[in-house]
Amino acid sequence: MIWRDLRDEDLISCLNVDPSRIGAELAGYDRAIEAWKHIIGSCSFQSAVIEAEPPVAGRRIVAFGASVFVTRAFADDEISNPRPGLNARIIASVAAGQSVVLSDDQLRRANTDSGLDLVVLYPQWRKGILSVEQISEVKTLLASAFLEAHRGFRLNRFITESLDEVERRSYAEASGTFRTVSDFAGFYAEHPDTIWTTGRSLAVVTREEAFCVPWHIVAILFQYREPVLGLADSDQRLLIAALNGLTDEELAHSLNMPLSAVKKRWRSLFERASAHPHLFPELSDGIFDPGRGWKKRQYILTYVREHPEELRPFHHGDRRRKPIPVRSRSLGWAAESG
Repeated sequence: MIWRDLRDEDLISCLNVDPSRIGAELAGYDRAIEAWKHIIGSCSFQSAVIEAEPPVAGRRIVAFGASVFVTRAFADDEISNPRPGLNARIIASVAAGQSVVLSDDQLRRANTDSGLDLVVLYPQWRKGILSVEQISEVKTLLASAFLEAHRGFRLNRFITESLDEVERRSYAEASGTFRTVSDFAGFYAEHPDTIWTTGRSLAVVTREEAFCVPWHIVAILFQYREPVLGLADSDQRLLIAALNGLTDEELAHSLNMPLSAVKKRWRSLFERASAHPHLFPELSDGIFDPGRGWKKRQYILTYVREHPEELRPFHHGDRRRKPIPVRSRSLGWAAESG
């Protein structure tokens, strides 16, 4: 099995891994699908698709993970006033044109200042077709992808809704970090004819709670370091693409720019990095020997791979910045790690 980012054409297949997580209860199916199509184009959306080769029971896509950054007000309300339908309220807000998903500018500002609240929308695999060993592999891949997709962000809280007791035990509680906020017992008692299936629960993990289990994947995600290089959006896009192993010619094609501009941007990156000799002692001589360019490039790529905060959206004062797409295979969603 492998994991990769979601492709637009795979959306319906991925959502059908577990249709109960589509969140169509309030908006209706067609509007919900349109809302998903809108969300997956957002910088606030992260995903992982788990593929099996050969296919299992005729299914190549066997698991799907998705998450989204939401406004602080929405997260506060969900925690203080817990009720079923977390995904559905997010989808309905998008469908109504009043999205609680962070816009590109909101994401940039929150990641720079106040921090981010993340909703885990979809941590699921196809039921009834995978062996115990295959489920274990899926969980590992989902956890690995979740880590890679979210490292480097200034995270405050994770929120997720389990849809039944089995999911609650095997996912939220088994992780050792998620705290069950509510099992919605009061809501179900007051609304016996509700559309929401029983057995649901809301779970959250905060930065403080994550650090109580320091060895856990979630604690790693809440570790945050301020970016040092202050990279421009164009530099971030180049490095994100270069982490996928693209040559300069391929970078030029991928970024729709002349080859000479790619080479010029590399030289600019070398110069920026050389201003930080404590981070890049190998680049501090200031010599831009073309023969050494590949090695210098590897020093920078190694650094940003180990410091993903350098490639995350952040706010440069009043400077208006073009959004950075963060759906990247090289940066990389959550299942329990074990």
